[in-house]
Parts: sequence; C-alpha cells; structure tokens
Amino acid sequence: MSYFENLTKHGSVNAKPVYLFMLALKSPSRDAFQKAVDDCGTMVHLEAMINERYAAFLMTQNDEAAAKECITSSFWLYQDVGYHAKALQLSQQHSYLKCSKRKTANSATLSTADTDKSSTIFSFNSTFKRSSRINVKK
Repeated sequence: MSYFENLTKHGSVNAKPVYLFMLALKSPSRDAFQKAVDDCGTMVHLEAMINERYAAFLMTQNDEAAAKECITSSFWLYQDVGYHAKALQLSQQHSYLKCSKRKTANSATLSTADTDKSSTIFSFNSTFKRSSRINVKK
C-alpha cells in the first residue's frame, strides 16, 4: 500500500485510484468507496472491481438495493472492458442480472446505451458471431 501511496504523492494519475481503492478496502465506508469510484477516470476495469467490492460492503450494511445497483454497474463495466467471463460469472451468481438493461452510458469507453438489439445475457458464441474479419489489401 505504501508503494501506491508514494506514487500518488508524486502525482501518478494511475496510482491514485488504486490507492483510494486500497484505502476503501482497509477502512470500508460509503464515502471511501465512492471516492475511489469517482477517481477512476478511464480505468474502467478498476471501476468495475471497486463497484463489485462496494456491493459486498453494502450487503454487510443491509442495503440490498444499493448493492444490486453496484453489481449491475459492475456487470456492464466488465462487459465494456471485454471481461466477458467475469460478466458471465456475475450473471450466474446474481439472477437479477439476466433481465438487466443498461440504464445510461457509465464508462468512458461506452459509445451507446442501446441494449435492445438482443439478449442482455452474455454468450461466448454471440461474440464470435458478431465479429467480422477485416479485409486487408496487399
């Protein structure tokens, strides 16, 4: 933890969100987790991890509605980054994700909030079907 603290003190923009996340894990509170989430910027993968741990904390506080919101956000962020296996794991652990729809564009990498094009449940086969080859002329 001192490594990231030192980097943060020296102005590392990448170390600060990690350090804030570690602080939130060390001394969990709503403010600590929210500060870590807010400081993620374009580090969408880290934001997804923070939201997942924040949900676990909220469950210990008996705030199930907020925890579900965090897990749902985490699910869509994992999808955005391409961590499809992790998103699939979350959807298997939390049945409410199977009918989840994206509410708004939450991440910096997201270009659209339209989820009505097909099923919201991830399938490895759907990724391969949607991929297309790029023809390169020699």
